Amino acid sequence: MTELSPTSPLDLPAEARHALAGLLRGTLRSAPLLSGTGWVTAEGALDPRACCLFGADVGGTKVQSVLTDLDGQVLAETRDATPEAGGDAVLDVIHGHLQGLSAGRGVGAAGIGLPGALDPVSGVLDRAPNLRGLDGQPMPALFSARLGLPVAVENDVNLAALGESWLGHGAGSSRARDAGLAFIALGTGIGMGLAFGDRLLRGASGAAGEIACLPIGGDPFSAEARRLGTLESVVAGQVLVEDYKARGGARDGSLRELSRAGVADPVLDETLGVLAERLALAVLSVGAVLDPALVVFGGGIGSRPEILARVGAALERLGAPAPELRISLLGNRAGAIGAVRAARLALADALERA
Repeated sequence: MTELSPTSPLDLPAEARHALAGLLRGTLRSAPLLSGTGWVTAEGALDPRACCLFGADVGGTKVQSVLTDLDGQVLAETRDATPEAGGDAVLDVIHGHLQGLSAGRGVGAAGIGLPGALDPVSGVLDRAPNLRGLDGQPMPALFSARLGLPVAVENDVNLAALGESWLGHGAGSSRARDAGLAFIALGTGIGMGLAFGDRLLRGASGAAGEIACLPIGGDPFSAEARRLGTLESVVAGQVLVEDYKARGGARDGSLRELSRAGVADPVLDETLGVLAERLALAVLSVGAVLDPALVVFGGGIGSRPEILARVGAALERLGAPAPELRISLLGNRAGAIGAVRAARLALADALERA
């Protein structure tokens, strides 16, 4: 890996900057005019070694960060617990990850995934109870000032959808690019992102895909449903463990641990059956409104093969057309890889604005 480039991208002539932006977006396959700048191969294609990209996926319990080349190949990776203090403490962790992973290597841009809704125009963060102190602030400007780089900031599940679209099940799929790839993350809570290639569906306020609020499985007028969202109030990880216990389940552990134990457990089967029915109704609702080509499941619970099989069986019983269902190819890196893709696009934006 070289330094940022023998020629800093912002120092390139305007025509060369726009050509490099096209290579980064994938709208150009080659740019011979960049020959000798360190950004392209002898054939004029983008050289993935020209600089690094940084991606961070901030969840309710952990911050996972990666350093990659321009093609998304992971060069270094780290994770830490999400600081309970929120605010500046989260910025400190991400800044520390950037410094530790880059270790003197040039980084062109960063992407950050946050659990909450970001206004598509202002970048202000909302609905992020785990990140107190950051609500109400414009995230791209805040992170760019702290990291000293062009920065893209998006909802974390949106970035998982973007990552899966780039290097997962959506890679090379014109059908997924045109009709959309929905990523449903199920673990501590539930969320969804929808990607059409590099284009994300954000909605007017950045809350598109908040399927936690679907009125499925519970009382939408209850205090718990108003706090978490009706669907999340009945499918979140801890809620499912409580359901298991209430049905007479005798084992201890998280739902992920219980389902991975390989122990015959009829009570757990009942809990998983109810979960699958609720998820099937959610998929059916998403399909009725958005009709995506693919629905990809991820997260600590959603990535379990037995969950996907049960959801598929429930959809068959419903007898309605359903999209193709898959488990994420990128696993727990989906959000961080999506953040890297957003960083690459942010670098292209910076070149076009310069």
